[in-house]
Amino acid sequence: MESQAERGGTVVISAIGGTGGIGKTWLALRWAHQQQERYPDGQLYADLRGFSPSGEPVPPETALRMFLDSLGVAPAQIPADLDAQAALYRSLVADRRLLVVLDNARDTAQVLPLLPGSPHCTVLVTSRHQLVGLITTHGGTPLTLDVLTDAEAHELLTRHLGPQRIAYEPEASSSLLKHCAGLPLAISILAARATMNPALTLKALAAELQETTLARLDALDAGEATANLRAVFAASYRALAPQTADVFRQLALAPGPDIALPAAASLTALPLPRLRTHLRELQAAHLLQEHTPGRYSFHDLLRAYATELAETLDSDTERSAAVGRILDHYVHTAHTADRLLSPHRDPVSLSPGADGVSPERLTTHRQALEWFTRERATLIAAVEHAALAGSDACAWHLAWTTITFLTRGGRWYDVETVERTALAAATRLGDRSAQAQCHRELAYAYALTGRGLEAGSALARALELSTEVNDVLGQAHTHIALGWLHEYQGDQQTAFHHDLNTLELFTSLGHRSGRARALNAVGWDHIQLDDHMQAISHCREALALQQELEDERGQAGTWDTLGYAYQQIGDYRNAIDCYRHSLEFNRKLGHRYNEAETLVHLGELHRATGALGAAQDAWQRAIAILTDAGRHDTELDRIHTMLQDLNRSLA
Repeated sequence: MESQAERGGTVVISAIGGTGGIGKTWLALRWAHQQQERYPDGQLYADLRGFSPSGEPVPPETALRMFLDSLGVAPAQIPADLDAQAALYRSLVADRRLLVVLDNARDTAQVLPLLPGSPHCTVLVTSRHQLVGLITTHGGTPLTLDVLTDAEAHELLTRHLGPQRIAYEPEASSSLLKHCAGLPLAISILAARATMNPALTLKALAAELQETTLARLDALDAGEATANLRAVFAASYRALAPQTADVFRQLALAPGPDIALPAAASLTALPLPRLRTHLRELQAAHLLQEHTPGRYSFHDLLRAYATELAETLDSDTERSAAVGRILDHYVHTAHTADRLLSPHRDPVSLSPGADGVSPERLTTHRQALEWFTRERATLIAAVEHAALAGSDACAWHLAWTTITFLTRGGRWYDVETVERTALAAATRLGDRSAQAQCHRELAYAYALTGRGLEAGSALARALELSTEVNDVLGQAHTHIALGWLHEYQGDQQTAFHHDLNTLELFTSLGHRSGRARALNAVGWDHIQLDDHMQAISHCREALALQQELEDERGQAGTWDTLGYAYQQIGDYRNAIDCYRHSLEFNRKLGHRYNEAETLVHLGELHRATGALGAAQDAWQRAIAILTDAGRHDTELDRIHTMLQDLNRSLA
């Protein structure tokens, strides 16, 4: 491939096209591996799933967010608008030497926002379509892969099986190659079967192919030669033990790009030792791959084939039961994980899991975080999967169980995705309290992605829904969200009004953790209104409740508010003690954003007492945290200004 300099300083784009199973991805990744030294700033890869039978093509904004995440951009820093995302991406790679691999593209429109536009980058695009627009308007170089010639196909089969076995059954070998139609994947799968079972003659294998009906996979374009590939898949499938064949079909029913071993156990209702045996058989037959330890995925065409088999061979009742089990697995495991992350959150009532479901046993905060991190993409897909399967209660329960993790990580676009689906499901259920909960979560996502008007509308609707069904607890949660939103927007008096309503409602309900949270909010309001003794009184009452309840997250926030109140009246010793308690809890729980807020207050205290070096250190750490979290507003500007003034005084 030519260098950028040889192409006149323009980005090099190669569009690799050809039918499914022809080796486009293999070629792109092989070349990328060989060219690592030419791209010292690394490589970016995205599977655009343009022809994936398991879901819709990846939207450009989703792929852009993945690239921006790989380039070190915090989730909260990623713009909502596609054009803004693309502009940020291009600015980040402008001076880097990168190789960008865009695999399995649907069309030119899906690819264009992902082009870096830099003379230092090279782009490889693979697709089953001819990307004419990419070639004609962006100077892309087309590279269309054809099927193997007879000689190449014969060479590949010989490489797999050895010349002696080919020479022993030449006619059968020719028949196999005829049915494979020059597709490398088809040849490799058949060769694997023959290699693993030396007693299986090539003649018998060829006979199996001849007996198979060569129909097309519904999910593929009509113009692609896939009938022979289905015959190959069928030949491998027919050789499976009956229960392994059942597992093969069931795996196609799972949501998401892959599946973990425990989830597969619930899906199939099999004990782990027996399931592992079946999975190993599927891997040996090249019908499944373990792409990372304990996680399994299909090739797109294999998943399509397995899905077709499930729809043909299994009854609606059998498929529905399997889907129900996998959704139950995710709901119950996610619920356990969420309780570990947020034990004082108001729980939801779940129906018992179906027979055969074995939720994962998570017992620590760290295990919960690690599980959510591994399963995030699958859980998001599962929400949509549940809604499409008609399991609306499961859809909104899944969204509920994931929201703590997603919000804590600042993944507001994921929050919006799952909560929109959950809201539609709750609406179909006619559950107004659930609808209100979805609107509240959407409001936080809107506000923290710069859509304050939408946030206000969502909370207004949440309050209306909760009032309609006399859901007092829902009203309380909505008022405290409204208090947060109005303070976030600088309207302290309105925030105070909502926080007082919250306190009254939680008190009337006897909701102790909610009352403590509201007391802290009202305490903060009193500080802003210069009534510091009232603030201290409210915070002390909140803190006593939270200590009794062992509510560590609540204590972290209240210690900070209490410290700020003491600071305002010049009681610096008590203020420092409070801030230290707050920092300890926030660091223990991983609440980085709250940690930054306390560091800002601590820096202000140190400046007031003349400990300028300590103030400088606290503000620098706060800025680092807030910048990493993507916060770019007047508060961050204020901290920068304070630090600059302090640095000048120290110079």
